[in-house]
Amino acid sequence: MTESRLADLVYDGQFEGALEAAAELTPDGIRRRLLSDDERWLQDEGPCDEFLRRWYATIKSPYLRAEAADCFASAYTTELAPVPNAEYIGANWRTESLRSLLAEISDALLGERLRDLEETPEHPLPAEYADKWRAAGRVLAELDLPPAVPLINPDPPEHQRTRTSAD
Repeated sequence: MTESRLADLVYDGQFEGALEAAAELTPDGIRRRLLSDDERWLQDEGPCDEFLRRWYATIKSPYLRAEAADCFASAYTTELAPVPNAEYIGANWRTESLRSLLAEISDALLGERLRDLEETPEHPLPAEYADKWRAAGRVLAELDLPPAVPLINPDPPEHQRTRTSAD
């Protein structure tokens, strides 16, 4: 993929193609191609916002969602700040992803993934350490986390200019 292909697809409104192009990229790679290496967002951040919301919605792994939220929550308070409700989008992604990630980590510590390390023939995880990991998993499972910050405007707007050249 050429360096500008993702940004070209996004700014041409070809979001399905952009999602395919982004599939091989990390969140940092996407941010670099859309916001660092390309400056079209300075004139119109709407296509970036629309693409990012679509892309984020496709991420299944709680680990990758947390990485993506970490990468783009700050973008919604800087480069993408003119997007309507931008701060809420970033706050929602960060808090929603952290809730999901903590639940996933708790499940990993209390479930088979940890037990598998303890019960393999070579026992790479000693029982005393496994017990401590499980105790940490129980603490995480018992946390009463607040809800994620709600999205004020949860649906991405149709491609619209949020800035004009006269701005």
